[in-house]
Amino acid sequence: MKQYLLYVLFVLTIGSMVALSASLFGDDNDLNAFYEEDIPLAASIDTELGDFADTFAVLSETFDEPIRESDISQMERLAADPTLDEAMPHPLGTINVIFEARPTTLTVEAEVYREDGTYLILYFSGDEDVVEALDERIMAYYDELGI
Repeated sequence: MKQYLLYVLFVLTIGSMVALSASLFGDDNDLNAFYEEDIPLAASIDTELGDFADTFAVLSETFDEPIRESDISQMERLAADPTLDEAMPHPLGTINVIFEARPTTLTVEAEVYREDGTYLILYFSGDEDVVEALDERIMAYYDELGI
């Protein structure tokens, strides 16, 4: 009887391993579709808190009209909050912009680092064509700086 129970346990173990392998390494279409739908396209730029307004002046060149000063100063105040956890994305808000004569909205998030001053990584998400144009402007800006 003991040998029979060991045999059943062995068969169940092998079956479980096969099922686990199939679920882990099986068709990833559902998983890929989940990630593609839930992760918005984003552009990012690195800046110091002291250069916040200047960074937005560069980014404003992408749009038909500059980003409003009130939006920039509000986001700067939020990014300067000393209670923000480091290395965690924090929402700074949304900004309304006009891109190619079309009004649209960008969502802005920031990761904060405070080693030698306050350093930020800003993330911008929104309509795909707007984010791609913004990313092109950021890359051109990095080229201008020689980065």
